[in-house]
Amino acid sequence: MPRNRRNIRRINRIKEVLNFKTFMIIVSILVLVIISCIIINIYKREQDIKLLAKQKEEIQKQSQEIFSQINDNITQTNQNISESDTLIKMSAVGDILCSQEMLDDAYNANTNSYDFSHMFNKISGYINEADIVMGTMETGIIKGKYNSENAPIEFAEAVKNSGVNMVTIAHNHSLDNGVDGLSETRKNLEKLKYNVIGDKIEESNSVYIRKIKNTKIAFLTYTCFLDNEDEKSKDELNCINLYSEEQVKSDIEYAKENEAEYICVMIHWGDAISEKVNEEQKSIADFLVKNGANLILGSHPSVVQPMEIRKNDNGDNVFIAYSIGTYISTLSAEDARTELVLNIELRKSGKDGKVYLNRVDYTPIYLVDNGAEAENRFELIDMKSTATSYASGNMEGITRDTYNKIINGLNRLNDIVK
Repeated sequence: MPRNRRNIRRINRIKEVLNFKTFMIIVSILVLVIISCIIINIYKREQDIKLLAKQKEEIQKQSQEIFSQINDNITQTNQNISESDTLIKMSAVGDILCSQEMLDDAYNANTNSYDFSHMFNKISGYINEADIVMGTMETGIIKGKYNSENAPIEFAEAVKNSGVNMVTIAHNHSLDNGVDGLSETRKNLEKLKYNVIGDKIEESNSVYIRKIKNTKIAFLTYTCFLDNEDEKSKDELNCINLYSEEQVKSDIEYAKENEAEYICVMIHWGDAISEKVNEEQKSIADFLVKNGANLILGSHPSVVQPMEIRKNDNGDNVFIAYSIGTYISTLSAEDARTELVLNIELRKSGKDGKVYLNRVDYTPIYLVDNGAEAENRFELIDMKSTATSYASGNMEGITRDTYNKIINGLNRLNDIVK
């Protein structure tokens, strides 16, 4: 028995030794794993810092290269700028849409009212200094049931407060709510002090001539198509500015007879969610340039398309933005949330009295979706300043996923418009 007890004690000691060794091995492995994770995380962090620094440098470089060729072209014809010249600042945004998701975000059940202001608070400062800001109001503003084709007047009010002060209502959805809906939309927008163009409910609406800093600028606007156009009556079709060569010639002649010094055409055309300019757009652009348009601003594709400078028969620069994209929308395509505010500066010469294209640039903007549970779900932000701030270490306000989308969007825009 004593021998058995000694054997048992030996066995227990061996177990204790083995358990201790096993424990130490496990602890050592865990320590190594923790140290490895720390080293890996430090390495990843250092690599991430380098990546952010590189991206910040690329963002700043992009801002120097944007429209470089176009501005070089403009500079060649602006060699004799004098103090007597007048500068006119215009901005343009794309399609203005209001989805059901945006309605849900803006609705306050306690007051049974809508407030869309938070969607524009971070962007309004970028466009409210222009003499005129144009856009396409691609939704009805009609009292009643609100949906993706009809928004409450509070939506139009928030857009107006963001800086947009002139809208065209000529687009493919113009007659979705009938002629009465189109008429009510116009009246409600005018109540908010918008300049409204694009319809022919009143004959004088076909061409809008506005005097800005002693310069008469004519605004012509058309849509190349309507949803369910074949089902519309002749009287309905006569209420909207549908594109035709005959109408364009007549409108430009009217503008010139009324001493317009510069002619801006806003046109709804092209293929939806496509960054490529189609043949019809090119053909129409040729016709517009040949017949006297000085500035052509496109909409409908909902994504940004290429921009270019043409020379008309007089040798003057004609700027064409085939699609400005959208101003605000919740379209599912990521490209449709990468948007811009186009800034155009005109110069009226104090020497010869002519109006020249002086400068073109833009502010890239992005619609952030903070999630359905967020108090303020949708917010427009300036892509460059937000990305630069994030890359500089200020990582509050947006997620890394949103930052990556912004970087991709900036690169895409740079490739399209450079």
